[in-house]
Amino acid sequence: MATATVAYASSQNARFSNTQAHLVDLVTRLNETIANLPPQAQRNWNAGLATAIKAFKRNHPGLTNISNRALFPLCQAVEKALGEIVIDTTMQREPDLNWILKIITNFRAYQAQPIQVYLAPNGAFGAWDGQHTALAFYLIVTHALGLDHTTVTVPVNVYNMSSRGMIRATFISNNSSTGKSAGKKSLDMIDVIQQMIYGVEVDGVTDPEWVMAHSKWKHIKAAGAFITAEKFNNTDRTGAISRLNELYDDKTSVEVVEDFCIYGNYIIQSQATANIQRPFNTKEIPIIVEFFKLCEQNDIRYTKDEIEDLAQYLINLFDANFDAKAVFWEQVHQATVNAWTNNNMALKLPKSSWGEVPRNQKNTPTGSNFFWHQLKKSWVPTKGKGFKFPKQPYTIYVPDPADLF
Repeated sequence: MATATVAYASSQNARFSNTQAHLVDLVTRLNETIANLPPQAQRNWNAGLATAIKAFKRNHPGLTNISNRALFPLCQAVEKALGEIVIDTTMQREPDLNWILKIITNFRAYQAQPIQVYLAPNGAFGAWDGQHTALAFYLIVTHALGLDHTTVTVPVNVYNMSSRGMIRATFISNNSSTGKSAGKKSLDMIDVIQQMIYGVEVDGVTDPEWVMAHSKWKHIKAAGAFITAEKFNNTDRTGAISRLNELYDDKTSVEVVEDFCIYGNYIIQSQATANIQRPFNTKEIPIIVEFFKLCEQNDIRYTKDEIEDLAQYLINLFDANFDAKAVFWEQVHQATVNAWTNNNMALKLPKSSWGEVPRNQKNTPTGSNFFWHQLKKSWVPTKGKGFKFPKQPYTIYVPDPADLF
């Protein structure tokens, strides 16, 4: 494999290979992140930052230092007795008792977040967020430990908010990840997977789910590929895998991922050059993965040579190009429409009852159906007597061989 084609993927995978925590200051973290962006994305960031700073100054007139708590009222972290915490029932959502039980059952002290409170007019601390944690604390203290909850302290964040409207708006913001009120950035799938890989690679975590995620990544790394997402602005680079749903599905085995990576490694070697990027198309990944899963369900495991032969077959047939605008999906759609027509004619239904012509959806079920029939037509016959091939998945429309490549 040419070094130039996998250099970027190698640099992306190298981050997971640190054997200890890698600590950098805020300035370094920000600058390194920006430096990894393509030139245009860096320009977009700078423009966006200028706009955000302008909005901040407009929203905070007269502010000269964020240490000024009168003008910049950040919360204060302190310890308070459970008995001092009260719940405003008009502010908090109704308690979910099952969620409280789950918190208690799976409680880990290091995971507990401080209770978010404000100083109520009566001197008590009104919890505007974290009531489930507070209630779990109460039950643990009284039922598990037999203590007086009025004497036991827990960490709270005291917020300096002057109106209930401010409190309510903050509650919505801190518990929303989408929309105008969003105040919390939820972890994307890529973020969770990266944490699992780091956990096993750096921290020695042995949780089976994490170990499986790490094992899949090792095959991806060996193939000269890397996992990413649109937000990282590198989904067009050679080896980029930006659709993770199928590869990291709990029902997708490590062996299936390994087979996909054998296919992927061959594709990269065959199609990527120093001047031509070859990422994995988001419509390519599910079709290839689903095929190998179908093989697994039929107790079939192809050899490395057989998988590479499959990859070369796809290159010869339609350049292994699964892009939505490529000829593959044109062929799929026409074959599906013709199969729909033939099916209605075979049932001798009047045209008035045929319904709507299948749309060119370019989805995994439609593409996988065509893919299976295509392989059956012109790949399997090249493999010789006794070659194993998975049984046909259920489908309503069977493409006519004449409508395949």
